[in-house]
Amino acid sequence: MKFDVMTLARVSIYGFIIWSVVERYLMPKSYVFDPKRLQEISQESITLYGDRSGNYNRTLLFNDLSARLKKEYPKYITEINWDEWVFNNAGNAMGAMVLLHASITEYLIIFGTPLGTEGHTGIHAAHDYFTILTGQQKFFYAGDVEPRLFNPGDQNWMKRGDKAQYAFNGFALELAQGCIPCMLPFGFLEALTSTMDYSSFGWTAWYSARHMGLNLLQGKI
Repeated sequence: MKFDVMTLARVSIYGFIIWSVVERYLMPKSYVFDPKRLQEISQESITLYGDRSGNYNRTLLFNDLSARLKKEYPKYITEINWDEWVFNNAGNAMGAMVLLHASITEYLIIFGTPLGTEGHTGIHAAHDYFTILTGQQKFFYAGDVEPRLFNPGDQNWMKRGDKAQYAFNGFALELAQGCIPCMLPFGFLEALTSTMDYSSFGWTAWYSARHMGLNLLQGKI
């Protein structure tokens, strides 16, 4: 078959149209997490154990939050496993993360660092909801002359296709909704080309595949 420029253009256009329909109209039907509800649950745990509470304790905060999430979404949440924290390097930023949920169309993690980091958000085929649990995130879109500040209890919504610079010292509950496999190259590339942290790469791949497989078995894409 002759594969000329016009054929390639038509295939590209048809592919784009099909992808747009799937991403905008079909994928959202598979979402189970409500960003607003996640923020409310986070605020409940922050009130008990957050930075400004009388019982400040990050360990208790994360345990309480994961238990509340498990109660809210019993079929889809795995309570925090402290042995499954892994380093993540992406967009020149570094932190650690632990998976609470991963499927083809959503992931929910606790991510952060007590030391501080900054980098590029990347451009993704997914919406990202970053609910601050401790510390502060500074966010900057090209054209801003002052940082956008997000404190415990705030939720930073980065829309699909957006890009920004951020600085973060603390931890957050992060929900992504969209094409999750499309995000994996951004999350894995630096481990393979820069840090050579093959252990973190391997464990992240395994934990993600395990979560996705278990969710597929119960019909969650």
